[in-house]
Parts: sequence; C-alpha cells; structure tokens
Amino acid sequence: MLRAVLYLPDAAALPLAGTDVCGRTLAVRAMVTALRAGASSIVAPAVLRDAAVERALRRMPTLATALHWLDAGTAPPADGPARWLLLPASSLVHTHTLEGLLADPAGRPVVLAGSTDAAAPVAVTPAPPPPALWPELAAGGPVGPALAGWLAGADPLSRPATGPWVDARGAGGRARAEAALEATLSIPADSGMDRYLHRRCSRWITRGLVQTDLTPNQVSLASLAIGLAAIWCFWGATPASALAGVVLYALACIVDHSDGELARLTFQESAFGANLDWTIDTVVHAGLVLGIGLTAGGAVMAAIGAIGAAGVTLSALFARYLPHEIEIGASVGGMLRNIGNRDLFYILLVGAAVLRWLAPSLVGIAAVVVGVGSQAYWVSCLARIRRLGRRRTA
Repeated sequence: MLRAVLYLPDAAALPLAGTDVCGRTLAVRAMVTALRAGASSIVAPAVLRDAAVERALRRMPTLATALHWLDAGTAPPADGPARWLLLPASSLVHTHTLEGLLADPAGRPVVLAGSTDAAAPVAVTPAPPPPALWPELAAGGPVGPALAGWLAGADPLSRPATGPWVDARGAGGRARAEAALEATLSIPADSGMDRYLHRRCSRWITRGLVQTDLTPNQVSLASLAIGLAAIWCFWGATPASALAGVVLYALACIVDHSDGELARLTFQESAFGANLDWTIDTVVHAGLVLGIGLTAGGAVMAAIGAIGAAGVTLSALFARYLPHEIEIGASVGGMLRNIGNRDLFYILLVGAAVLRWLAPSLVGIAAVVVGVGSQAYWVSCLARIRRLGRRRTA
C-alpha cells in the first residue's frame, strides 16, 4: 500500500502551491500525481485548501475520497504496512518522475536525486515522517530541511528523475514548470507534420484554453466543425475552395491536438474523449477522400471516392483494434504505421488541390490513387493477421 504526504518545504512554498501552472495549481498537480502513482490515501495540511483545490475535488471524486486534511495538532498516523510518498506542494512532480523511486524494493528510503539538496525532498520511504515533525507538518509549517535531515540519516538510495520535475521556488519557477509540462504534450504516434506544425501551433491555443471552462470534448467538436468545413470545400471543389480545404484541414488538425493537450494538462482524460477524437478523425478523413472523388466529377469518380472513404474507415478500425503484435517488434509493423500516418494524407490532399488548380483533368488520377492507397493499410494488416495465424497453426 502507498500513502502520500504533501508538505511545505519553506515559508515561500504556500503561495507557490496555489500558483496556477497550465490550468491547475501546483498543489492540485501534486495531489493528482500522488493519486496516479497509486496512493490510496493522501494527507495534506489544511492551509492548502483553497478554491482551486475544492474545484478539483468536485471534478475528481476519486481524489476527494483519497484526500485527508491535516489540522494543527493532528496526531501522527498509526503505524502500518505501507510505503510513504513525500511530495513538496511547491514543486512540479510528474507521475513518470516517480517510476524509478517506486520500482525500488521497499526496504530503504529512495529519494529523487537533487531534491534533498534543495531541502524539498521527493522520496518514497518505508515509514512515515517521525512523530516529532507532524505538528509542524500538519500546521503547514516549513518542514523541508527537517525532512531532508531525517532522510539523510536513513542512508537513502538516490534515483535520477525519469520525468518532469521542477522546484518552482526561485526566479522563473512558474515558467520553468510550464515549460516542463508542455514538453510532455507530444505522443509517440505524432508524425512529422504533428511535431513541426500541429504541436507548435496547438500549444498556443492550449495555453488559452486552460484558462477557460471549456472541456476537451467541446474542443473536439470544434475540430469536427472545422473538419466538416474542409470537407465542404472539397466537394465539387474550385481551385480556391480546394486550397481553403487544405488550410481548414490543417486548422482542424491543430485544434484536434489541442483537445488532447487540454485533457492531459487538466486531468480530463476519458475513454469517451478518446473514442470521440478517433471518430472525428475518421469522419473528416473519409469525408475528404469522398470529396476528392466528387471533385473529379462523374459517377465513376464518385464511386471511387466512396471506395476510398470506405478504405479510410476500415484502415482506421484496423489501426485502433488490430492485434498488438502487428505493430510491435516487426519491420512490417513499422511499414504499416508509415502507411497510416497523417503525413501521407497531407501529400495526397495537397496533391489533389494542386491538380485542381493546374491540371483539373488529372484530379481523377488523384482520386484513383487515393482510392487505391486508402485500402493499403487495412489490406496489409489483414494479410499479416492471416500470416501470423498460419505460423501459429504450423
């Protein structure tokens, strides 16, 4: 069992704990970090209880259940079989940062390298802080130096940070914490366009969104509206509307990235949100492929566009639900990921727009290429599934 203690390392820590960093205060971020690290119980001095914390507790019932407030004079906790996570409320500590500390055996204290030097230790210990420290800790007093001294006498193991960690005390602490959080917003699935265009633009939008009451799902619906406008531009497109469609598609992608960033920064991730995001991506991509066929003109091209839209949908389904071994540890899996990424779709979309401008009669060729190419991912996946099945049977 893991239990967590939030504490104030010095007199300057209390106002810092209530400082907003990317839409949530440092104190709230420390509480959620403890919860996501696996803490079944979190204790914190009642001086940290402010409006931002109360809002977080209303939004996160699991956090409200785990959190217990300490008042001056609160007795030390009873001894029991538990590990204790010590977190300064004035520091940004990402859950990934704690993985190395929590992975060590439970026999000795483990501290985050460098945190004791700053008298704001981040540590996992086999026992709670000593009873002599609890009155000051519970009252919200500065206990950082005392905790650092206690840990030093326990011969702790030291582990480097494996994720973002920022002691926000000192000049520029908030800016450093925000920069550390923003550096975590990319995901492994990001393509080149995601890294060099979408993320760079979406972060500007996200910085504004975190200061509002908008939810990630509402932002997702905004990306859908922009994506539908892009589709409309490609249905029977003129050269100008095709160019506008490409621009609107890029904007839809940027806003689509902002919804995930907002969710991660404000702890609003959900299975429904992930499914909504996937559905919107699939609808927009399928609609654009159909629009290219309609722009080419004629019943045959419209049918090719419909086939392409079906291929996009099937590929999206395979990418989301295909067996894990297809994507992992295989050169074919790497090839499939390259077939299905957003960069290739950009090339196809821009190519269709350029042809509509320079050589309208060749848009049909683009429609055929898109129609055939959209089948490549799911057909390749299906072939690999069958191949793996035959190997297991043999």
